[in-house]
Amino acid sequence: MNSKNKNWLTSKEATKEAKINDCDLMHYRIQGKLIFEKRGNAYFYAKESIEQLKQEL
Repeated sequence: MNSKNKNWLTSKEATKEAKINDCDLMHYRIQGKLIFEKRGNAYFYAKESIEQLKQEL
């Protein structure tokens, strides 16, 4: 993993970090509560937005 990816989490890492399921992760993404990038078929989530979501839950 290069330094560009240090601030980004895969969907699997994000669900584990936030202690939510992947369906909830998708809903938060659709609602605009998460900063994300789509690379190919994969979504990557900004670590800071996952941290912020954890505080809100």
